[in-house]
Amino acid sequence: MKKNIRENKYFRWGLTAFVVIAVALLCNQVMTNWKTVTDFTSVVVSALRPIIMGLITAYVLNPLMKVYEKYIFLKLLGKMMKNKETVVKRLARIFSIALAVITALALISGLMLLISPELYVNINRLVTSLPGYAENAINYLTELAKEYPELVNPIIDYFNAASQDLITWVRDGVLPNANQFIAELSMGIYGTFRAILDLVIGVIVAIYILGSKEKYSAGARKLAYVLFKKETAKKVIALAGYTDDHFGGFLVGKILDSAIIGVLSFVVFTIFNIPYTLLVSVFVGVTNVIPFFGPFLGAIPSGLLILLVNPWKALIFMILILAIQQLDGNVIGPKILGEKMGLDSFAVIFSILIFGGLFGVPGMIVGVPVFATVFGIVTAICDKNLAKKKLPTDLEAYERGKVVEEVAQKETTEE
Repeated sequence: MKKNIRENKYFRWGLTAFVVIAVALLCNQVMTNWKTVTDFTSVVVSALRPIIMGLITAYVLNPLMKVYEKYIFLKLLGKMMKNKETVVKRLARIFSIALAVITALALISGLMLLISPELYVNINRLVTSLPGYAENAINYLTELAKEYPELVNPIIDYFNAASQDLITWVRDGVLPNANQFIAELSMGIYGTFRAILDLVIGVIVAIYILGSKEKYSAGARKLAYVLFKKETAKKVIALAGYTDDHFGGFLVGKILDSAIIGVLSFVVFTIFNIPYTLLVSVFVGVTNVIPFFGPFLGAIPSGLLILLVNPWKALIFMILILAIQQLDGNVIGPKILGEKMGLDSFAVIFSILIFGGLFGVPGMIVGVPVFATVFGIVTAICDKNLAKKKLPTDLEAYERGKVVEEVAQKETTEE
């Protein structure tokens, strides 16, 4: 029987060579016209920004929607409309989406209404107090200079030189570019309105995605079976589920964990009468979203701010924030996140530095779950290949050549 042309080894070799050459030529064109490629990518991303925001919004709201749908509306409407399963499911989905969006908007609006006035008061107080803080610092340095002139005089000289440099920069750099500053400010205002419009469109897109998520999921599975063989398609679908479980679970859990830390910080700082309580608590809660480095990013600037007001309170703040972060790292975080990461400290630092360097703050936030997901996939593949070779998968078995010795002994015994 004549072999199918696709099973012919020469055809497969030729096809492989063609694909390799095509990819090499494509990469060459991309590197040669890198500026054009990046400009085109920026235009495409800008055009797709509302869709991207909609996907992210739908992904974040999906867990909340599922809770409302499963535990409230399906049960409530099921009792009200018996023997109308299709109508019940449709109405439950509509009400769940609406309540999830309303909940999110209410939380954001409530936080803004609660925080904005207090933040304004704190920032205004900070700005009006800065001259007094500067005067106190100068007086302190003056008194210190009388006792230790050899120590303080270089600092004062450096401060005077820095002040002159600042004045020169304002005179020669800022004032001549005032028109450019106004133009950039106008662009910033336009960008703000554009971001608001994108957010509104993103919410609408998210509503449509949540309303038909099963259909889109089924379409993606169908496409997987079209593009790949049956077994490969199953693996791709399982991989997508694994990624969603680890990445989504970690991201949503980290947001919840950071909200708890923010509220807990506000309560504790209020009890100990820490200056700028709300401002510092919000900053600590927001920066806590960033794994590992988040607590430091929130604590150090906040501690310096409190130090300007009351050094003793700054010391108390650092002790409190250390206690709160220990509580988060050992109790709250593990309870919420479970074992979603599965990474040691070095891997966490590595992923944050790499993704943060490439993508900034968003990279620092998503770097750990992305790296943990990839690490988990690679580990699963390695374990599967080791199992085929009848080798152990635990790391302890590979310490100091234990596996080599055990395999050699096993082969000797079998012979």
